[in-house]
Amino acid sequence: MQKKQLMGLVLLPCLAVAGNAWGQVFSLGEIKVSASPLVPSAPGSSVLEAEDIRLHDKDSVGTALNMAAGVTLNKVGARNEEMVYVRGFDLRQVPVFMDGIPVYVPYDGYVDLGRFTTFDLSRIEVAKGFSSLTYGANTLGGAINLVSRRPSKAFEGEVGAGVSFSDGGDNYGYRSYANLGSNQGNWYVQGGYSQLNEDYFPLSGDYGKSRGEDGGDRNNSYRKDSKLSLKLGLTPNASDEYAIGLVSQHGVKGTPPYAGNVAGVTPRYWRWPYWDKDSIYALSSTRIGDHTLKLRLYHDSYRNSLFAYDDATYTKQVKGSSFRSRYDDYTNGFSAEGNFLLTPANSLKVAYHFKQDVHRENNEGEPQRHFKDRTQSLAFEDSHALTSRLSLVAGISFDRRESLEAQDYNSATKTVSDFKRRDNHVTNGQIGLFYGVGDTGRLRLTLARKSRFPTLKDRYSYRMGTAIPNEALKTEQADHAEVGYADRLGQNWQYDLALFHSDISDLIQSVTLAPGVCASPPCSQMQNVGKVRAEGLEATLRGQVGNWDLSAAYTYLDRDNRTSSSVFLTDTPHHKVFSSAAWNAGPWSAVASAELASSRYSSSDGKQVAHGFGIANLKGGYRLGNGVLLEAGVRNLFDRLYEYSEGFPEAGRTYFLQANAPL
Repeated sequence: MQKKQLMGLVLLPCLAVAGNAWGQVFSLGEIKVSASPLVPSAPGSSVLEAEDIRLHDKDSVGTALNMAAGVTLNKVGARNEEMVYVRGFDLRQVPVFMDGIPVYVPYDGYVDLGRFTTFDLSRIEVAKGFSSLTYGANTLGGAINLVSRRPSKAFEGEVGAGVSFSDGGDNYGYRSYANLGSNQGNWYVQGGYSQLNEDYFPLSGDYGKSRGEDGGDRNNSYRKDSKLSLKLGLTPNASDEYAIGLVSQHGVKGTPPYAGNVAGVTPRYWRWPYWDKDSIYALSSTRIGDHTLKLRLYHDSYRNSLFAYDDATYTKQVKGSSFRSRYDDYTNGFSAEGNFLLTPANSLKVAYHFKQDVHRENNEGEPQRHFKDRTQSLAFEDSHALTSRLSLVAGISFDRRESLEAQDYNSATKTVSDFKRRDNHVTNGQIGLFYGVGDTGRLRLTLARKSRFPTLKDRYSYRMGTAIPNEALKTEQADHAEVGYADRLGQNWQYDLALFHSDISDLIQSVTLAPGVCASPPCSQMQNVGKVRAEGLEATLRGQVGNWDLSAAYTYLDRDNRTSSSVFLTDTPHHKVFSSAAWNAGPWSAVASAELASSRYSSSDGKQVAHGFGIANLKGGYRLGNGVLLEAGVRNLFDRLYEYSEGFPEAGRTYFLQANAPL
């Protein structure tokens, strides 16, 4: 397989090239607050374009998001998952969408961003706090929208491949991708396919040994991911568009065992034989006079299996902690959004969302249990230009979640029964003022009250026999405030500054119960006991100096547990910086980037701490006369030993060769 990938790199320069490899942004998949030129599509948001994602070789959505201000990458080491925090809110509270379609897992609200490759995306949009109410329910801290491509030419595309090497020169991984598209005026088609495979990843030379890791090649760190995306669209006139899309993802991975030295933390020997997610959706936009009707219809399925083994041989499953678990979930839903131009200065959006989630699970040898939730949302969002410089955006939404089915299993009697069920409803609202300063400045002041319903896992999970379910959980709520300013500095520089503050109430946290409450103490229960304050500063700067493109994104975040100061909030550093410098001179190019982060807690008792770090990356490239780009680079240039989660070290210094050919 490695020889095939190397042969692909050799053949790429022989391809004749023409046209644009990137295509256009699929605007039908975007969700915007307002069409007013005074109001950004998502005020206070971060937008990561495909060019920047590819420039810095961010192959997964999680690593790409880490470039944005206000967003912090976290690796859930015990599950080998990529997660992010947006201003201190996790992925349950900042759901993930694909072209406006929810793709987060129904059971727990999370999704492993490491399984989502970026090769076929046009951009990633991160809405923070003041996010459009037309996203639907559960956007407590914002929303993340992965926007696909739309072709702009009669034929366009790209192919690419790359290989990765350890510090010792061993080839441990490869990646390949292809994107093809055609726009024929009144219809278009877009397709993409990618593979991202690693046999392992190498550790830093500074790593010693522990009970779960002997250094060198990281134990059980393999991964294999593939993704297929297809889209067919009709554009019968200049204003209307109708599209059908398909995204099919298939993954296999191991979970590296805990490799730290904190007492009481034991390694898990886990493997995931399959992690599969398929989404099919239909989107439309129809102009009716001065008004627009948008419809979304979708079916999303998610299947995975998790095998837990006795030890590092991954051959025996005898202990009580070993099992074979399977999930089989799906979501059906639709939404309708009307955009009504009431006056030349005022527009009103009305959106209705319907979403039904089904979760089915069982361990091998047990009957399958069924869970079903129905979520509905009705939102109103009004945008009004008060003057030529001042705009007002205000909205309100009414959300409801109904628990339709929840089954319990008694392993002693081997019987299935029904859990108690309870419904939730909540009202959200927000208001924002936007003022144009001079020719290019934009001042914003926003207030928002958002919410999140407790997930199926929050309410009904026994957490491997260590917890008692709580169907009576209330809805989490957060109050957000932000003041921000964006402007240009001369012709070549632009910046954005934001101060933000959030108060979260009824935060769902795990609470340790008294010994007499459960049969096998210690045990816990998810309860609405948390009050958290999160506040901070974001600053981004971008510009050009001669042949150099420079950028930097800084985040300061302070999270305070107001309920219990002895319970530490995890996985977010106080300080985070991502910076880069790109140089171009004719066919030659070079890119240097750096990521810096302060320390963060990895456990709520404060015993596990991932120390602060700084890593650097460097690559150089040459573009041939036919447009093929050849690149070589090094990641973690100084071979730093660093972690996002204590006990789970990241890759040491690695090298790569890659090529890209636009078609």
